[in-house]
Amino acid sequence: MKKRSVFICGLVLAGAVFAGSNLYASEDIAQLKKSNHQKTLHSLGIEVKTKDLERMTTLTDENGKKWIYNDFIHSGTFEEEMRNKYIEDVAGAFIDVQSEIMTEHAKVGDTIPVVLLDEDLKEGSFSFNRENGEVLVFKLKYNENNGTWDYEKEK
Repeated sequence: MKKRSVFICGLVLAGAVFAGSNLYASEDIAQLKKSNHQKTLHSLGIEVKTKDLERMTTLTDENGKKWIYNDFIHSGTFEEEMRNKYIEDVAGAFIDVQSEIMTEHAKVGDTIPVVLLDEDLKEGSFSFNRENGEVLVFKLKYNENNGTWDYEKEK
């Protein structure tokens, strides 16, 4: 009976350590993601502290232009806003351009992309870091003539 109690206490302790380490790891991952996004934003001329980096926050670049920040994982928020704001399918085309960029340019080890859009939700950028520190920036602009998003890789 005593061995059984020691064994159960050991399992409980091991479970607590495992749960605690997973909680700590998830906090580190969130901080790492913000740090990577901060580096990406810096390359775009935007200075922001990691503690102030929240989804759908308006950020200002070095030229005074305002951009709404989000990440690729939560870009559905942009799409929802586009559906509410426009009659034409700006959101569907936005999904297509993100998919195209990721399919053609993303590699294993790249960070989660940063998505910046202007207040009209029709111009912005899609950017991510490579493992080697290179930042890839794709300028985006909604093309009203053909209902698509055009993009160009910045050099």
